[in-house]
Amino acid sequence: MPHRTALLWALAAGTLLAGCAESTTQTLPPAVPPVELPAPGPLTAYLQQVDARSVARITEDRTRACVADAGFLYWPDDPHNEISQDTLPFARAWGYGGLSLSVPTAAEQNAAYAETLSPQDHERYAAVLDGCATAPVLEPAQYVEEPAQDWASDPQFAGLHADYEQWIVAAVDDPRVHAADAAWSACMSEAGHDVASPDEAEQQASAATRGGNVLFTDDPEVQEAEIALAVADLTCRDSTGYTESTRAAWHTLQQEFVDAHRDQLEALVATHGL
Repeated sequence: MPHRTALLWALAAGTLLAGCAESTTQTLPPAVPPVELPAPGPLTAYLQQVDARSVARITEDRTRACVADAGFLYWPDDPHNEISQDTLPFARAWGYGGLSLSVPTAAEQNAAYAETLSPQDHERYAAVLDGCATAPVLEPAQYVEEPAQDWASDPQFAGLHADYEQWIVAAVDDPRVHAADAAWSACMSEAGHDVASPDEAEQQASAATRGGNVLFTDDPEVQEAEIALAVADLTCRDSTGYTESTRAAWHTLQQEFVDAHRDQLEALVATHGL
């Protein structure tokens, strides 16, 4: 998933995501823990309240935290069936996730982790999982069996949705967002990669691994190139503070939208809130 188009949700509400392959012959090392979700931005905090998928995400993240409190690891099942690639261990193995290497589901990662435990810990882990999974995360009345009505189709909020779409377009090109790209790009140049943004780096890798009708590639040179690019990307994001500065910029932009539309957002949550 391109980073630029995913920033509103991925940087403000969660981790950056990449697609999954269906094959399951290789699993992530159990030592690679799930990525912590950052606090949502002020606008995302409103929109999450009208997105039925939030219930599943909140439930899974609560289970992760509950299991961690007992000293174990748990990989949350993402509502979009995607997994995070925003870690160096992932990048070193799968690049951006477009290589012909198997990417396990959350259930498979959890099963692989359980197999590394001693019989005693395996039994305790199963008990912890059962207890954490059955403990309610929300009051019963707050559970949603059917997706909430798409608020974008509600005439009452047509103006808000139009402003929201315009805001996204403007925010993507905001100088505060581009400033982080500039620092990251300079770092990538020093590493031998001529790319202007993480979006461009991922698209460059995608063009090589997913061109035409070929979804994945077995070419070792292409695989090596994608892994090198992804590792440099993640390394430069870390050294330049890219994620933190970009998230701060997006949170500021979100706050500006909230300040200008607070009454409408409050009415939206009152009408379509979960």
